[in-house]
Amino acid sequence: MASSQQLTTIEDLQGDVLSEIFIRLLAKQLAQMRCVSKSWNAHLSQSSFIKSHLQSSIRNNDDILLFFKYNFSFCGGRPFTACPSRSPHHELTDFIKLPVNLQSRQTYGNVIGSVNGLICFSYGTLHDSKFYIWNPSLSAVLTLPPSSFPSHDTDMVGVPPRFGFDPKSDDYKVVRISRDPQPGSTLFPLSKRVVIDVDSETVEYKVEVYSMRKGFWQLIPQRFPSHIQNSMFMHYTEFCVDGHDGHVHWFNFVDSQWKSKKIVAFDLAEETFREIPLPDFPIDDSMERSLGVLGGKLCVMLGVIDGGCEVWVMDDYDVAESWVKHYVFPQFDGVIIPYGFTFHNEFLFEIANYYDDDDDDHCLGLYDPIAAKTKSFEVGYGLSKVVEYVDSLVWVTPVEHQMSCCNISRLKI
Repeated sequence: MASSQQLTTIEDLQGDVLSEIFIRLLAKQLAQMRCVSKSWNAHLSQSSFIKSHLQSSIRNNDDILLFFKYNFSFCGGRPFTACPSRSPHHELTDFIKLPVNLQSRQTYGNVIGSVNGLICFSYGTLHDSKFYIWNPSLSAVLTLPPSSFPSHDTDMVGVPPRFGFDPKSDDYKVVRISRDPQPGSTLFPLSKRVVIDVDSETVEYKVEVYSMRKGFWQLIPQRFPSHIQNSMFMHYTEFCVDGHDGHVHWFNFVDSQWKSKKIVAFDLAEETFREIPLPDFPIDDSMERSLGVLGGKLCVMLGVIDGGCEVWVMDDYDVAESWVKHYVFPQFDGVIIPYGFTFHNEFLFEIANYYDDDDDDHCLGLYDPIAAKTKSFEVGYGLSKVVEYVDSLVWVTPVEHQMSCCNISRLKI
């Protein structure tokens, strides 16, 4: 007589087996599965699973780049151009759902930073803007509470805000630094990209930090380094890769010749500043330069007038002697404006010919140093930030709201 066989349902599977199945699914699908049962909700809400899913997404991502323009708008057009690095001439138009509640007229935004699939940006009118944290994978947007700093004090005046992840507390933080001008201080905009203090001896910098885990802003006692007074901060196009390792960074200039002397770093866990010396290399006005991350390490990229580019990497964080020149990229016909590196260590840059007014002489390139090949992008002008899209299950809510199934309805999926 044949023995009866007992069917195994998905509810009978062990947690590790479920994890192997779930980790292969998209974040949007997993968000819907949280409502299946309390046990699934608890499993998918675990920090360990969210981290494993994120690491899998980064490891297996398709290198889709989001090119955000300066002063983008969610109303009347797309705020970014999305292109896969494998097919740079193929624009993706419908794979991300835009926030519905931000599509009002006469509102504009700028990306602050991106980490672990989350995008932080400021958005609003010229005189009234707010900060937001957006997970495009889940079509979820968190509106940050009002800051104590004036809403019009944006990243184009003073020190640009930063967004990063603190692995020690498993928290996402926004760092906002505001000038606290005293009588006699004058702000002088050189352009959309550079703002200086013509009498900055009378200026101090206040620092406010938003914690997504706590859900509020906090003015911290630590001030921006007070001796960096006669300073200018370049607002260049950035590849948003900063903030993954618990630190955010700024370039600063400390003399009238715009010579970069230090990197200013902020420790998101300790909420303290430090200064990191640059590599010992000659630098002049003709060099385009930017900060980046290469292989998980802080790097400085220098583009020179003859079309070459040097990449210096700090092998041991905050150790000045550990700067090493890792790459000298081939010369191109034009000036290299370095943007940064992808997760797969491909180099994104712009080639500009400042001596020719022909717009066709400007293009973006993605250089693979292993294959020694370059792919070109056509994304237009006025770029502000470049974000590498990552499918992410990170919930953009304060921690006390994350475990409840009923809150899933707030995710506009």
